[in-house]
Amino acid sequence: MANAERHLRTMAVALMVVVAPVAVAAFATSPASAQSSPSSVASFGDAVTAGGPSGSQLVAPVVGMAATPSGDGYWVVAADGGVFTYGAAPFYGSEGGGSLAVQAVGIAPTPDGGGYWVATDDGGVYNFGNAPSVGSQAGGGLNAPVVGISADAAGTGVWEVAADGGVFSYGTAGFHGSMGGTRLNQPVVGMAVDPATGGYWLVAADGGVFAFDAPFYGSMGGTPLNQPVVGMAASPSGGGYWLVAADGGVFSFGNAVFHGSMGATPPDPNTPVVGMAATHDGGGYWLTTTAKALPPPTSVPSVLAECNTPGAGPAVEPTSIVLACGDGNAGLTGLTWSSWGGSSATGSGEFTHNLCVPDCALGTFVSTPAGVELSYPVRTAAGREFSTVSYSYANPAAPGGRSTYSGVVETSGY
Repeated sequence: MANAERHLRTMAVALMVVVAPVAVAAFATSPASAQSSPSSVASFGDAVTAGGPSGSQLVAPVVGMAATPSGDGYWVVAADGGVFTYGAAPFYGSEGGGSLAVQAVGIAPTPDGGGYWVATDDGGVYNFGNAPSVGSQAGGGLNAPVVGISADAAGTGVWEVAADGGVFSYGTAGFHGSMGGTRLNQPVVGMAVDPATGGYWLVAADGGVFAFDAPFYGSMGGTPLNQPVVGMAASPSGGGYWLVAADGGVFSFGNAVFHGSMGATPPDPNTPVVGMAATHDGGGYWLTTTAKALPPPTSVPSVLAECNTPGAGPAVEPTSIVLACGDGNAGLTGLTWSSWGGSSATGSGEFTHNLCVPDCALGTFVSTPAGVELSYPVRTAAGREFSTVSYSYANPAAPGGRSTYSGVVETSGY
């Protein structure tokens, strides 16, 4: 019997599902090997479906899952931070029903299954059970939203990965490198730890795999996909990995055995697959969908220019964007756009901010020319919105110099 998490949050948040272009070639499909179940969780190989949340149970869509070390259960996490337990997976707590103002993006258990960490898109790390507090990136200024989390073998450290490929390590988790600062064809959507080396792999929406102190066994990079890759899982021995796409397609590399996919019966496009978890012996895996329906993606992304002001929805090519949502002391004004595309937008205007001298209440607002770029569109209640803003402006402290800043912008609540 599933032990549904009892703390559902009433405040909705945005679902960070990176949208990638849809290509035309088919992936390898499988026999109908999934166990028959109306659940939002499908199982393959020796994985046993113990249930999954229904859309009516959820305040926000599912964003990820993790298996127990013994392989007899799994946890599912929703965008509002709610955690749901199935099989023998214990419930240790959640952020559901709390004051979480950002979106959860993933869950990682401790090696003994006695606890877990939940990651949020702003780099926050929330610990439950015997999972120790290890720190977080929340408030640290991200260049792109966090999209995944993994735990180290010691159970005293975790890594977070952001959509730009940046990796953040906490506790005993060692930093082995990242794709941060490297131009990517598609955003990173997840990571997995190599049990053999302690290194890790990152996977992008186009199926590209990046290995750091871990062997490279192949990828789908450069191969047209029907739907973007949304996550990955490592084989228990560390000799391979699986990738999973939004339509339930599964791709296996190294010693990771292909046990089947949802290729013959893909999920409804409004409830795509968002994650996977492998059994402890590598003899099977689970796939989870969002369970709760997502809105149809829009062809042209928008941006929440006025924060979450009631009645002020997202806009296309706005003339201003509020950056300091709490106090309004910083923003981009007088904007004109030279391009507004499916994956990024480029424009120029002014960076206007309060000098806060002698204090912000009595401070003076000043403006300086700025170049602006919006990137990393994500699925939200509005359809699709840019999640990251970068701007470069004249630096008054260095004549002729420039200052550049990138950060995650607010998106519409789900």
